[in-house]
Amino acid sequence: MLTWINENAKWVIAIFAVGIALGLLAMDRTPELSRQYPIGRVDGVEIPYAEFNNRVNRITEINYRGQNISDEQRVQLRNSVFQTFVQQELLKVQFNENALSASVVEMKNELRNNPDAVRRMVGEEAQQRIYAIQAGSANEQEAAQNVQAFIQTLPQFLLDTAFDKAAYDAWLETPAAYEWLNMQSYEQELSTMTIPLHQLQIFVTANAHPTSLESQWNVNNRLASQELEVAYASTADFKVDPASVDSLKVSAYFNAHSDSFFVENDQVRLAYAYLPIAPTEKDEEEIRKYAMTVYYQLKDSSSATSFEDMAKISSEDIGTAANGGLLGDYTARGTWVKEFEDVAFALDSGAISEPVRTKFGYHIIQSLGKKKEADGTEKVKAAHILFSVTASPETIDSLEQILLSIKSAVEERDSSFEEAAKARQVPVRETAWLGRGDNISEIGFVGGLAPFAFVNKERPDLAEGKVSGALKNSQFALVATRLQTLTAGSRNVAPYYEQIKNQLALGEAKDAAKSHLNSVKEKIKAVTLETDSATGTAKADSSIEKVTMEKTTVSFDGFVPGIGYSNPTLFRVLSKQKVGEWGEPVVTNDGAAMVKILSRTLPDTVAFKAALTEDLANTWRFGYAMLFNTYVQNLEKAANIENNLDLYYRE
Repeated sequence: MLTWINENAKWVIAIFAVGIALGLLAMDRTPELSRQYPIGRVDGVEIPYAEFNNRVNRITEINYRGQNISDEQRVQLRNSVFQTFVQQELLKVQFNENALSASVVEMKNELRNNPDAVRRMVGEEAQQRIYAIQAGSANEQEAAQNVQAFIQTLPQFLLDTAFDKAAYDAWLETPAAYEWLNMQSYEQELSTMTIPLHQLQIFVTANAHPTSLESQWNVNNRLASQELEVAYASTADFKVDPASVDSLKVSAYFNAHSDSFFVENDQVRLAYAYLPIAPTEKDEEEIRKYAMTVYYQLKDSSSATSFEDMAKISSEDIGTAANGGLLGDYTARGTWVKEFEDVAFALDSGAISEPVRTKFGYHIIQSLGKKKEADGTEKVKAAHILFSVTASPETIDSLEQILLSIKSAVEERDSSFEEAAKARQVPVRETAWLGRGDNISEIGFVGGLAPFAFVNKERPDLAEGKVSGALKNSQFALVATRLQTLTAGSRNVAPYYEQIKNQLALGEAKDAAKSHLNSVKEKIKAVTLETDSATGTAKADSSIEKVTMEKTTVSFDGFVPGIGYSNPTLFRVLSKQKVGEWGEPVVTNDGAAMVKILSRTLPDTVAFKAALTEDLANTWRFGYAMLFNTYVQNLEKAANIENNLDLYYRE
């Protein structure tokens, strides 16, 4: 364990250094507020910003150490952490209401059963103490003596190469085990969350005992098979244009099923004026000139900079820059793009090329050797420095100025958004209804869009106005304006209008398919499916217009052409229909179908018993986890949750 401490010393210090740096960066995003607003509330209970930010920083360091994180990844991480805080607050209420608490016995058992976690935590704290001892010593000799003295006080199981479980259990019985700060934190986590959570899981799932009758029913449906003939008509042959569905039908359907169209979260519909971000001819020329400057420096015999060093400093190929631009081992033709490949194979060993343009940008290539295989295949070993051709800050700024002039025209001169964009030849589009975490489908993630689209209820004074500032991602710059907003809890046809139209049109197409089957059902009953002499299976038949007939063998959980896989329609048909008779046409997910059951086969007794045992075990293993997850999700849906992330983070 002492070896682990020494090997991970730099990493432990890095956690604290990076955590402080990230915290300072986060402070730059904190709004100038007269008081510290919470990052959110759960049924009125505040989630402190500092606690939230500390957890985000810790996760960032552990999971993304040394990586470049995109704005979208940061947003997703914060949303995920916010949800964990919400769930914790909701679970704490359940712990209190049900008087759930950790006993001494449960605490001891958790500690005994998780020695790896304890060793890691105590080891990390021991390493931190070693650094503190070194920093507080007058010289290296004193530091070494003090460190050795400290190591002698460590529990033996940390120092032994082979873990001694008995020694670990004995240590847990001593007061010294609980003097470590990390152990105290772990105990706090066990007593306030981990153990009560286990207890709540048992409490919630106590009445969800799997029964042999349920499993017998499941297994029988899965193993019993039916040989069928099925005739089906697809909605693809009876399409109804959604535009033909009038607004009265849509409104009537909505009014009859309004509870099915409950607005769970705030939603907004936007119009946005956008411009693609692309390099100009000037940007292209500037990148080429810069690449040439680097090339001349590499060719300069008086320069001390090597190709490898320059690649590490300048190359924009993240995958190879750290290795000095090396593109793997000897490589044959056909791996690289042609423009790159032609130059790489033409270079003498050790030679450096002038910048070469490919779809990836400009490359300076160095040949590191050539060889020819026994079969005559030529191979080359190469390294490169890549300069991506991207829009310059000046180009992006010019696009933003055009877009900001649209904002000025709307907010200062009272022009309409569409007129202002049209006057500047900037295209305008409208979004579908968007929730707080949704992206514009044509544009993708755009930092700052959600804080503009959804005005924070805590600080409405921070709203940007009618039009957003200039927003961008790697491909587009845009400004947006709100067209409509809906608050959570309302019932409104607007966000579901197109969905209902499509649903009604599909329903009409299914009814048409069913009517068609009804009209030709006597012809269907008269068809005899032919057998393929080569395979011995029945051939599909399409002799009746817009109808396909097939033969298949299936269980209740199987797939039937025209009906689908393991759905209620399939179950109703197979469970109620008599063997040897054609059933009536029924509407399915894909259109309409009618079925004739040729025969039924019951499962083998041995196979049935084995499957029954497995089904019961799977219910215990997976069923309760799913049940508890649903329980927590329902707690979230019923809670009053306020999200203030946009007060602190604007990307």
